[in-house]
Amino acid sequence: MTKKRDGRGSHRPVILSAHAKALSSVGLYRVGGRSFAVAQDDRGRGRLPIGPSGVDSPLRMRASPGVNLPRILDLLLTCEAAGHVDMELHSTGLRLTLTNPAFDVGRYTLPIEEDGRLLGFGVLWRGRVLGMLVHPAARGRLEERMLDWALATVRADGVETLIALCRSDDALTREVYERRGFRLREEELRMGRPLETPIPSPSLPDGFTLRALDVAHELDAWLGLYAEAFGPRESQLRTWRAFRDDPDYDNALDLVIADRDGRLSAACTCSIAAAELAVIRPREGRTEPVMVREDCRGIGLGRAVVVAGLAALRARDIELATLTTEADNAIAHRLYESLGYRLLYTGCWHERVV
Repeated sequence: MTKKRDGRGSHRPVILSAHAKALSSVGLYRVGGRSFAVAQDDRGRGRLPIGPSGVDSPLRMRASPGVNLPRILDLLLTCEAAGHVDMELHSTGLRLTLTNPAFDVGRYTLPIEEDGRLLGFGVLWRGRVLGMLVHPAARGRLEERMLDWALATVRADGVETLIALCRSDDALTREVYERRGFRLREEELRMGRPLETPIPSPSLPDGFTLRALDVAHELDAWLGLYAEAFGPRESQLRTWRAFRDDPDYDNALDLVIADRDGRLSAACTCSIAAAELAVIRPREGRTEPVMVREDCRGIGLGRAVVVAGLAALRARDIELATLTTEADNAIAHRLYESLGYRLLYTGCWHERVV
């Protein structure tokens, strides 16, 4: 631990990550009208914000020496209960990101504390996509600090744009983004389907079988189906591979439809984020991603595998099935609406040139 003098002449502790300790000098770096303590290597590169300087607030921004996952999940659940977190930020996904050995926690996360409490947490996915968690009591105080940190980080990495997420009904965060020069880049529909209403039985064409994925032998085929449906996104493919080893993974919810030759023809990977079950109501489970092989579309496989997923979630006492779909995917909209899904809100991806 080292100490940094604040603007009033007192000293506050700033905890340095192992990366920051290895750097040779500490100086001041101004972003967005604020000053941050930064560490630089002996060539003036690798700047890393490690704490605030010259601000009167007792809030402390620091580089992460490691992951305190329980504290982060507690903050997530508090924010989810308040209703201002987009469903892309959920406990399973955060755990997969923060425990990924390839993810640089010290560089791409930002905890913000006050009096020993974690009030804010920022995470940069893929080094350029920002997700923010802000405690309800700190809303309006931390968002711009997180943006300053994220902009400084992506700029130091030589990345040209920063992408930031929020819900369509989160007027506060949207206003902050607009004020800071972000523009709306893309929208996705967040849809939900109550499970107390009747669920039809799945109906399969002749020659097709509904079952659970054989992870040991079929995971590569599943990833190929995903790449065909959504594009070869390497980071996403790695995440879905790792998901099969996550504590929340339930193979009985990993549903596929195979043709008579055993080839995967459709899939609906359902999941339940266990951390949310004790706190969030209604009890939610996901029915995504949904994929149908290109040469098998239009014969009812998508409907059949989603219906099976709804039934599997209800059998586990889940009350609301959720999913995400692109705003312009009219075919998917018709399918999901015919099965009882309705729009909950829109996920808004904003972008700013750095």
